[in-house]
Amino acid sequence: MIREVDLVSYLPPFMAEYREVREALDAENPEFAIAWQAADRTLRNAFIETADEYGIGRFEQMLKICPSGTDTLESRRRRVAARWFRALPYTERMLLEKLIVLCGGSDFTVTKHYERYTIELEVSLTLYGQIEELERLIEGMVPCNMTVFVRNTILVESEGQASIAGGSGFAECFLITNDSQETVMAEGTARYGGSFINTVDMVITDD
Repeated sequence: MIREVDLVSYLPPFMAEYREVREALDAENPEFAIAWQAADRTLRNAFIETADEYGIGRFEQMLKICPSGTDTLESRRRRVAARWFRALPYTERMLLEKLIVLCGGSDFTVTKHYERYTIELEVSLTLYGQIEELERLIEGMVPCNMTVFVRNTILVESEGQASIAGGSGFAECFLITNDSQETVMAEGTARYGGSFINTVDMVITDD
């Protein structure tokens, strides 16, 4: 944890009264703050769960892991933890402990059918590289005569709005001429909803 560095507070009261001493120690506070931050970073990088990019890189070098450019810091931590805590013999309890580390708190279900030499595994892995690490874990710990069926379920929530609009158009075409003498009557009721567009096209001719 980063703390506030104040060297003057370590002086006895009678020494703190001298301005020269206070100014000298105040000038050294930033240097001690840098040293404290470096010590704090070293402590954090000693543990996988708190290591930063540099610390995880050191763990990956020891385990000969080559991360991809799309890996996040959290996915790299999960991969390192899954390979770091590996010990013999490989038992069912140890497999479950490895799955807990790999899933990182997300729920998973293991259904065992030993009489049929099969195992059903349901997980919810969302981080990049976790599926590949799960495959490596199964290949390394599960006996070769066992068949493992894995189903990864990812819940996705989407929010938004979908708007649907409609309209109606009405067009009338009138031809006015003296060649025809007809009387046309139209009766009835028309109902419209929504927007309404009325277009009238008239042609006036003496043909």
